[in-house]
Amino acid sequence: MIMDFFKKQSIRNKVVIQVTSQVVIVSVLIIITMLFIVNKHLSEQTQALLSSKAKNIHEKIEQRIRYLVENTVLLTKNELMVNALTDTIGRKKYLTPLVENFMEGKDVTSLDVVDYDGRPIFQTQTNTPLYNKSKNLRTALALNQVTVYIQKSDKRIVVISPIEYYSTTQGAAIVVFDMASIARENLPLTKTLYMKLVRGEEIIFSNNYDPKLEYRSVVHYADDKMRTFKDLGIALEIGLPQNIYRAPINEAIVKLVIIGLLFIIISIFTSTMTANNITQPILELYRRVKASADDKDILCSPLGSDDEVEKLAKAFDERTLQLQYQVEHDALTSLPNRVLFMDRLHQAIKVAKRKKDKIAVLFMDLDRFKEVNDSFGHDFGDELLKIVSTEVKAHLRASDSIARLGGDEFTILLDHIKNTDAIVNIAQKIMQTFKEPFTIKNHKFFITCSIGIAIYPLNGETPDKLLKNADAAMYKAKDDGRNTYQFYIDEMTDKAYGRITLETQLRQALKNEEFEVYYQPQVDMGSEDIIGMEALIRWHHPEMGFVPPDKFIPLAEETGIIVEIDRWVMNSALEQFMKWKEDGLNPGILSLNLSMVQLNHEGFIDEVKRVMSLTNMPPKLLMFEVTESQIMKNPQQTIAKLENLKEIGVSLAVDDFGTGHSSLSYLKRLPIDKIKIDQSFVRDIPEDSDDMELTRAIIAISKSLKRSVIAEGVETYEQAQFLQENECIEAQGYLYHRPQNAQAITKLLVRE
Repeated sequence: MIMDFFKKQSIRNKVVIQVTSQVVIVSVLIIITMLFIVNKHLSEQTQALLSSKAKNIHEKIEQRIRYLVENTVLLTKNELMVNALTDTIGRKKYLTPLVENFMEGKDVTSLDVVDYDGRPIFQTQTNTPLYNKSKNLRTALALNQVTVYIQKSDKRIVVISPIEYYSTTQGAAIVVFDMASIARENLPLTKTLYMKLVRGEEIIFSNNYDPKLEYRSVVHYADDKMRTFKDLGIALEIGLPQNIYRAPINEAIVKLVIIGLLFIIISIFTSTMTANNITQPILELYRRVKASADDKDILCSPLGSDDEVEKLAKAFDERTLQLQYQVEHDALTSLPNRVLFMDRLHQAIKVAKRKKDKIAVLFMDLDRFKEVNDSFGHDFGDELLKIVSTEVKAHLRASDSIARLGGDEFTILLDHIKNTDAIVNIAQKIMQTFKEPFTIKNHKFFITCSIGIAIYPLNGETPDKLLKNADAAMYKAKDDGRNTYQFYIDEMTDKAYGRITLETQLRQALKNEEFEVYYQPQVDMGSEDIIGMEALIRWHHPEMGFVPPDKFIPLAEETGIIVEIDRWVMNSALEQFMKWKEDGLNPGILSLNLSMVQLNHEGFIDEVKRVMSLTNMPPKLLMFEVTESQIMKNPQQTIAKLENLKEIGVSLAVDDFGTGHSSLSYLKRLPIDKIKIDQSFVRDIPEDSDDMELTRAIIAISKSLKRSVIAEGVETYEQAQFLQENECIEAQGYLYHRPQNAQAITKLLVRE
């Protein structure tokens, strides 16, 4: 959805959106980074402050306790304290003042003196630890060492200091100090902080701690300098409530967000101004490009920006002019094409109508150009078209115009025509161009042209009508034997239209499955056994009915549709042939007619291999028939092509032999297996003695070349008898079998 929205925006809005979004992203990243830094910095500062305070307070409490312990030890070393153990009278007199003096200002809650057996000799509390129940007391008396510990009951700190007399332990002073009081004396000055003295999970002291709040806390553990706390295992915990801790961070966030919003607002304004500056020449270029679509004279440059956009506008103008030239001119010959020719013809008609003048349209087509293309390749054909266009153009007047419509079709516009003699004069000059051969890469080509002529306003008043009628006249020139010109008459239109219609329907016939393959059996005349089949194309037109092959095959070859038709026949015939073989029938050898268009088509041999592989057709059961007349149009190239085809393993036959005027030298070189006698020689046997002699000669030539021979068009017993008497034993014709569809042939093979 976002991408669709973005795609629909103008380039100006896209620039604004992109620049603003980038600024917003950068701003957000900066804010997040700054917040992270501030948070980290404040966290580190708070941590350092809390750690410092915890250490400081911990050390002060440690010092205070150490001071109290040291004073307790000094008390036990006082002579009065020592004497108190041995002098009962003196004890009552001076021990009380000594103890009271000691207890003053030292957070003492009680002070007791016991003898070596732990019996109290002086008490300020009633629960003096009993010797047999106090491990700490026993340890202090037995080992003569100062013992410090925390009472579990009230969390007070107890110091037991032995009293020594002449290096022997006489008793001990047990002093209890108020740990809470000592801790309170060293509380943090800030009321927001809490403090705890903890030993593991046990809380010794707590101040200002609320379990409902969240805190940022630091625990400080006693080190070697704090021996008392370290021995007691007491750590100091100090903390700050999270809301107070977060207050400066929140304040920083608010400030940063405000700054970010201001920065984004400024960036939107800046990006809008930037977008206007960037897109203004682009939008102007767009406006001019759009306007140039309506008026080709409008150029996109100059824009006045003097930057890459200006260069783009200039490049666009250059490309537009180039494309405009390409649209209106033929890429091969650089002559005007149909688009420009029709425009010029339209303008010429306007002028002629206003001046009541005449103009002529000549439709010129090269005769047998396709054969040159197929025989020598498209490079030769293209070069020939270039030479022809140059030569013809040289015979035209400055005011005349020549165009190439495509292929080998040219149109010529003659204006300011006073009479038909002027048209004839130019047409004859054009045809004179083709009297001499064209030389291309040391090859000489003799080629002619056919020209159709239509005159305005006699033969049409619109460009399309004139061109159509000139085309029809050109086909009349071709029908009259080519190498001539014809003026248009009304009857030509119907014939030309019929040809175009037939071509269109022919192209649709394959798609509509209107074709069907018929098969005409070939027989051994002695036994009348079937030795092969010739596959023949039949067209069942939905409206015209059966269309004879001689009506559409030449047109298919001329237009190139024969390639698709031949391949369809080959696929269908091979599939049917192998089906007969799989059914246990014996159709002999399959013969397929091969046009030179198909033979010269790129990829034909690969297609033959593919279909044979797909249908599992053995090469020895497949024969291609090529007409003699097609071979002799370019015998050298045809021989090379046929040799390539022969390498596959298929057989080759010369069809319609005797009509193509081939020489024995070429016939010997052809890689053929069979010669087929044309039916035109067989038809008049035995009435025509010349045909009988020609037939005998063809059979003799075949025998001398060690080629098999077959006669087509055999329709009478007399013809069959004559052929057999002259050692031609194979035949094809109505005497034996007519061409039939696959179903009928299947029944015939079953009977055989």
